[in-house]
Amino acid sequence: MSSSGLVQIQGLAPIKQEDRKSSKVMLLFPPEWVPTAPYLALPSLTAVLREAGHRVVQRDINIEMYDHFFTMEFLIWVKARLGMQLKPLQDKEKAGTLTEQQAHQKSVVEQAYAVDVFDLAERAEDAKLIVRGERFYQAEKLEGALNCFREVMHYISAAYYPASIVFYPMESNLGYRPGVSKEVFACLDDEQVNVYRDICNQLVMPAVAKEKPDVVGISIGTQMQLLAGLTFCKMIKETFPHIHVVVGGNVITRLQEELPNQERFFTELFDSAILYEGEHALLWLIEALNGERPISSVPNLMYRDESGLHRNLEVYTEKTTALPLPDFEGLPLEKYFVPELIIPYLATRGCYWGRCTFCDHGQGYFDQYRGVPAQQVIEQIKTLRDKYHCTHFLFSDESYPPALFKKVSQLLVEQNVGIKWTTLIRFEETLQDQEIWDLAAKAGCCTLYYGMESATERVLNLMDKHAKKSVIQNNLHQAAKAGIWNHVMAFYGFPGETRDEALETRQFVIDNQPVIHSVELFYFVAYRHTPMVRNPEKFGITIHKQEDYDLPLDYYYTLNDPSTIYCMDAMQLCEEFYKNDFQPWAVRVNSREHVFLYISKFGTNQLPQIYAQQTQVLGSPDGVSGLVTWPVAVSEGEDGKEGMSRVVSHSVS
Repeated sequence: MSSSGLVQIQGLAPIKQEDRKSSKVMLLFPPEWVPTAPYLALPSLTAVLREAGHRVVQRDINIEMYDHFFTMEFLIWVKARLGMQLKPLQDKEKAGTLTEQQAHQKSVVEQAYAVDVFDLAERAEDAKLIVRGERFYQAEKLEGALNCFREVMHYISAAYYPASIVFYPMESNLGYRPGVSKEVFACLDDEQVNVYRDICNQLVMPAVAKEKPDVVGISIGTQMQLLAGLTFCKMIKETFPHIHVVVGGNVITRLQEELPNQERFFTELFDSAILYEGEHALLWLIEALNGERPISSVPNLMYRDESGLHRNLEVYTEKTTALPLPDFEGLPLEKYFVPELIIPYLATRGCYWGRCTFCDHGQGYFDQYRGVPAQQVIEQIKTLRDKYHCTHFLFSDESYPPALFKKVSQLLVEQNVGIKWTTLIRFEETLQDQEIWDLAAKAGCCTLYYGMESATERVLNLMDKHAKKSVIQNNLHQAAKAGIWNHVMAFYGFPGETRDEALETRQFVIDNQPVIHSVELFYFVAYRHTPMVRNPEKFGITIHKQEDYDLPLDYYYTLNDPSTIYCMDAMQLCEEFYKNDFQPWAVRVNSREHVFLYISKFGTNQLPQIYAQQTQVLGSPDGVSGLVTWPVAVSEGEDGKEGMSRVVSHSVS
């Protein structure tokens, strides 16, 4: 039993096959997420439900939305919407009643209305063909397609003024703060800016009406999905009040303390919420709705009935070795913006290190790290490879354990599995043998993503990360020599860090640029579920909670020691880095999956064709090209981090 009163259980007794009722379940994955590969949540839930005999319709509305955006049909519809907005604004101008904001809106709408929508739509349709076909591998063609997508999103945004709806990375802004419940509810009904209302009407509601599900489950993994996900909830409940709507995902778990104070969520948006991992919890909820077990017995569940809001204290964690393989059947695998399918695969849950004081990823799981044995990993990958005719895999683990990294590489080579893959990894002393990296590359490892965070050992120790600078450098050099693409993530402003230490990280990145193929510099954010925020005095910070922010995922903080750099200083250092130092890493391609496919295609981490500007670097190490690259602009991940994004894993909770 935890200090919060939650009790971990082994599970509920299964319902006998002959006594089991079959339900129809629709699972929805809302925008916004990267449009380059499926997300694991829905396929993981689908596999368990189908294994139990339930009928499942899974819909990735995120990729359906982007595919829909870049069509003649939708853009003509946007043109009509612009025209409907323009006429009243022109009338107000003639009457002399146009406000300053309306004048700006009129200017934006007029400019968009003048665009040749037929030309724009034709180019957008061709851009989709580019990212899904062989022209993808012509960097100038790919860059043109991505720029066309951005042009289209700018056009769409004008019809939802003053919203900013962007293609990539995930930084759309509807003008409402997702951490403030009053603004969330206002946004859900705002037909002017809330583009997700139209997406729901055009893509979701017809599907619900056609399929007539008993249950609709909506997975909200990131904060960027919150407004879209809740919009879908509200509109489904209003039109189909008899359907049980359940939400889950990492963000829902992170907000579990606030949900009991938000009764409107359970009366207007959804009927229940699943916390932590959801596969069997959702199965047991469906059985409870079918009268096969008490709903009060379902673990991981928060729900409302006629007597009020309830939180079941039992928590169930999945047994990774016993779970069925994710089931991607029914997802539009041909619609992702890649020429070759990339399948996510998760061998572990949680983080094997699990100590970093700035990290709150573990909040999505109730207990610690669990994994699948290496041979089982190989067998599952081969099954997925053959079933979906896929040779490219995103290993979505929080941080790939070094022992598994070595063993999986060995087995992939020995069994000639013939795949390409990418993952996140920690700098480790046990990975300082060149043969390890050579074997990983031979096994198909193309790109690796490292959370370096800082190049100063004192700061790394404060973080409880305990990586040595020499180890970081060795790992980077050895991986680069093996032909693996290195993406390094770091941030300024960890409490206790001095300006000189922050600049040491900057200098380390610059000095090691030949073996750091892409880089991402962030600034420290005090995420609410981290060890730092739980024990602020230990880290010399004061947390300031704001009353309006009643759905907080992070907090404003101040430093108790004025000699260390503050968040505004860290933000300034980030700005200076991207303004003054970033040019060697600037590229024309900004998706980690896109770069992954380029390396797979061309068999090298030397890709001058994707650079925005080629630069020759003197003093390149043996076996490493002097040509340089960029920071992959990956999307915001399951941890809900905002601002400049971090590479993160595919949570299935």
